Amino acid sequence: MITKLLLIFIAGFVIDLLITKYTGDVAEKRIGRATVLSGLITVANFLLLTVILKDSAMDGAFSIMAFAGGNSLGTFFAMKKA
Repeated sequence: MITKLLLIFIAGFVIDLLITKYTGDVAEKRIGRATVLSGLITVANFLLLTVILKDSAMDGAFSIMAFAGGNSLGTFFAMKKA
């Protein structure tokens, strides 16, 4: 369980970094890169959603918190770097 939560946390972190990169590419009108990142982000989010929904209600809640924590740390890291 802990390993799964750690992996979901890391996935949330990486996805948030991709979203930050995607947002920058859209702002800079880099159409090709933004398009590829949009697809990657969508696939990653739906894969994680599928993994989380297969859990029981309590495990799913922990998975959601791990994903949200990874997203939050990803946002913090990306904004500190910028």
